[in-house]
Amino acid sequence: MSTSPEDRLRESLNRCLSDSLVKGFGGLVIGGVVTVLFFRRRIFPVWLGTGFGMGMAYRGCEKELNDVKYAHRK
Repeated sequence: MSTSPEDRLRESLNRCLSDSLVKGFGGLVIGGVVTVLFFRRRIFPVWLGTGFGMGMAYRGCEKELNDVKYAHRK
């Protein structure tokens, strides 16, 4: 059974949003732990961890959305 392109796009966007939230929050938590353990409550590891998490999510979303965009060429 074939799904419409709009359904595939909607599904991909939902996955991207949930992936961004999970990876961003994971980076935030890891950065917070590193801050408490090693850097005596400095804030930069928290932002760095969140940035890495969001960057990984962005890269995954970009790849997934490009796969949806160019699916008709396969």
